[in-house]
Amino acid sequence: MRQIHWCGTAQEDLAVMPAGVRRQFATKLAYLAKEALVSGVAAWKGIGPDGKKLKSGGYRLIVTTEFPECVHVLHAFKKDSGRGRGTRGRHVDLVEERYRRLCADYAARAPRQ
Repeated sequence: MRQIHWCGTAQEDLAVMPAGVRRQFATKLAYLAKEALVSGVAAWKGIGPDGKKLKSGGYRLIVTTEFPECVHVLHAFKKDSGRGRGTRGRHVDLVEERYRRLCADYAARAPRQ
């Protein structure tokens, strides 16, 4: 089973969401950690092939399962765009920044050949 790793303020951001949303996301993260199928998940473009957007009502949790030992939670937020509109740029930018930092950390720890 994979560990859950929280990037930046993602865990604090999730903590202020409604209890039902937190429970749903906790369940979905547990399934992802077990590498099981999860409902309410869509691809998140821009952070590699394993970027995922978990949905619960108007709330989103952005994760990546790219690295084998952890599910990395990159960002948690309340969707603030209207129906059918894209996610606001500040959320996209924050996810991409945290993903780049995560990749750099992994590259720095990788054994040199």
